[in-house]
Order: sequence, then structure tokens, then C-alpha cells
Amino acid sequence: MIKLLKAGFFRLKKEVLFWVFLFLTIGLACFTLCRNASLPYEVTLDSFFNEYMLYIGLLIAIFVSIFVGKEHSEGILRNKIIVRT
Repeated sequence: MIKLLKAGFFRLKKEVLFWVFLFLTIGLACFTLCRNASLPYEVTLDSFFNEYMLYIGLLIAIFVSIFVGKEHSEGILRNKIIVRT
């Protein structure tokens, strides 16, 4: 199982889309912080997290669907199941 995880992380590390989503997430966090800091009224940490989690949820859903779809189309999941049994 450890070998499968290592292979998955290695494949993910080489994936350009992973890095795009990672930097997009970091940029979105910085943008949300700067935007909330410039508001004239006091912003609570709770409202910041509620707004930020909305964006992150969308990004994660898009990334996971692309990643799982790619693995399914390449037959990686089928191969993992065959090797495991």
C-alpha cells in the first residue's frame, strides 16, 4: 500500500495541473486576506473562513474530478485493484 501511495504522490508531483491548483489556492487565500483587510468594517475570522472555504471547496471538487477521471481513463485504478487482489 505504501508503494501505491508513493507512486501516486510521485505522479501527482509531476502533474502541472496540481501545481496550478496549488498556486491558485495560495493566491486566492492572499487575495481574500487583502480584500478583507481593506474593508471599512471589522471582519471576523469566522466570516473569512466561510468565504474562503466556498472557493476552496469549488477548487477541490474540480481538481478531484479531473484527477480521478484521468486515473480512470488511463486504467490506473483497475490496475491497482488487480494488483491488490
